[in-house]
Amino acid sequence: MKVHLPAGANRVVAVAVLAAMGAWIALGHFGTPGSRVPAARAAETVAPPLRRVGVIRAEAKAYARLLVVSGRTEANKTVSVTARGPGIVEDLPVAKGSEVPADTVIARLADEGRLAALKQAEALYAQRSAEWEAASRLSATGAGPRLNLVSSKAAVDAAAAALEMARVEVDKKRLATPIAGIVDQIPVERGQAVAEGRLIATVLALDPIVVAGEVSERAIGRVELGRPAEIRLVSGKTVSAKVSYVSRAAAEKTRTYRVEVEAANPGNAIAAGLTAEIVLPSDPLPAVRLPRSVLSLADDGAIGVRTVEAGDVVAFRKVEILDDTPDGLWLAGIADGARVIVAGQEFVQAGEKVAAENVE
Repeated sequence: MKVHLPAGANRVVAVAVLAAMGAWIALGHFGTPGSRVPAARAAETVAPPLRRVGVIRAEAKAYARLLVVSGRTEANKTVSVTARGPGIVEDLPVAKGSEVPADTVIARLADEGRLAALKQAEALYAQRSAEWEAASRLSATGAGPRLNLVSSKAAVDAAAAALEMARVEVDKKRLATPIAGIVDQIPVERGQAVAEGRLIATVLALDPIVVAGEVSERAIGRVELGRPAEIRLVSGKTVSAKVSYVSRAAAEKTRTYRVEVEAANPGNAIAAGLTAEIVLPSDPLPAVRLPRSVLSLADDGAIGVRTVEAGDVVAFRKVEILDDTPDGLWLAGIADGARVIVAGQEFVQAGEKVAAENVE
């Protein structure tokens, strides 16, 4: 069904539609000043707020880092007294565990004809000496041939050698310690027959006491002969010591170096064989003590801390851990007065601008 409008009505409708479209276009492009937002303010509303981080001022101090080495106490000297010839143990004048001076007799072997052989050798030497003296007088006056003098002197020398051998055999009866110390073991009994080389006693010299440990090839450069050290015993006792030996050849299997320190041990109070720690301080370095939580990892795996630099921009600083103490880490590589991020460092990156707040 068609609707017929008067000719004048069509023109009115067309004009109305055109006017409405013009008003709509004008409103889209030419709004009132109060209804539009300036470009600068629009940018401000889009930019995210700065991240807030907590910082503290680093205070660098001279710190001597410690090298702690596990070790064990050892005797300064250990001597094994052994039989110098076969025989029967006749006497053991010293008890096991006794403290003895040097040259103390630990055991005596039975004589078994040694003294008789010595007397015979002494008599033979006296006879040969008298014969040589007589031959010398005759040779001096021309009454005796010179050949007899030479033969007599040879006989004297042979007798002297036999006499010395007899004295050595007698001396083998006496078994003494060459050092002062504690008699640690006596594995023989009176009346026991022993062969040459049989262990008779072990003597330990415990003053000074020695603590030995193994140091890695990375740390051996921090150990110097004669430097002060400290010994920590399992009992909790600490003793002042000094480095007495540093090996210059690494163990083939472990690639570690033997290090020894020694300390005074009056009264042999420290026994051998105790577990102990060797504490070796190094030369002092500028370091900062910070909580463990400040450490971060860089993309390349380096250990460091994040700091706030000029302009409140975050930076990453590599550090070296000198020591781990109950109060925190001692770190080298941080400048005195640097603003170290201690809160929120996990959420910021190097180059980022932040809002830093001091933390007490």
